[in-house]
Amino acid sequence: MPRIASSEDPSPVLPLDLEREILGTAAELYPETIPNLLLVAHRVQDWIERLKYKTVTSSGVGSSCPFRALRQAIRSNLKPPDFFHHRVRHLFLGLGTTTIAGELEGTLSICRGIQSLVLFAFAGPSILPSLGAMQLRRLSIDLKALFGTRPIDTGHLAFTFVTHLDIFGDTTGQPDLLANLARLPALTHLALFRYHTAILETELSKNKKLQVLIHMQSVGYADDHWISIDDTRFVYMMLSDDEYERDWVVGVKGGMDFWARAALFVAKKRRGEIKPSSRCWIEDGDGI
Repeated sequence: MPRIASSEDPSPVLPLDLEREILGTAAELYPETIPNLLLVAHRVQDWIERLKYKTVTSSGVGSSCPFRALRQAIRSNLKPPDFFHHRVRHLFLGLGTTTIAGELEGTLSICRGIQSLVLFAFAGPSILPSLGAMQLRRLSIDLKALFGTRPIDTGHLAFTFVTHLDIFGDTTGQPDLLANLARLPALTHLALFRYHTAILETELSKNKKLQVLIHMQSVGYADDHWISIDDTRFVYMMLSDDEYERDWVVGVKGGMDFWARAALFVAKKRRGEIKPSSRCWIEDGDGI
């Protein structure tokens, strides 16, 4: 018969493993409840604190922690640096984020366990050493801003483990970029913004390792301007800045983000389920 806890009895009623599973699931599904969960008990605080900093975004909406809270926690020196190295896994900094380059550099040098990183701003050469110390799997960034006046170096350590790369900004002035990206050892999914379609088609035919190539377009760009490419891996997509953040949060939680939708479209196209077969963009009737 289950024991009934009294107000004087702080020990758990449920088995610890089950209690931890329930509270951990609640924190993952409803990150806005984390501040209250931290107040339940000391044992719960220890469990939930491991999840609090897992996903960090500019505002904290939809994630477990806003960027300002992460900065404050690091500044407080109440936790050893290794605490954040082992806790922070996903970081998204949008255009509205308030920070300075040196502060971002310091944060990234401590949070070396980040696996998924989005930087809409503040990407400059000073953060390259920090990125090189990580084992990033997913990276969304402006490469021109990241390297500044230097040539874009796709052989940098920052790209060694990257499987999904989304490049912001206009890269048409980098004629060798696609050929260099093809040499990245782990890259399987690539998204580019406003790249010349004919060049994409040529380079895609040479790169058999790439599974998905997304050509990002500005919102409102009509479908009749999209030129089809005779390669099942090629997909046109559109996302506004606001949609991008929400989409990213869904993705790091294992949901259907734009990468997953594009991969599903490619799979359907290979099976002959996309009509006409020449279409390179997702429509409502595709069930994606």
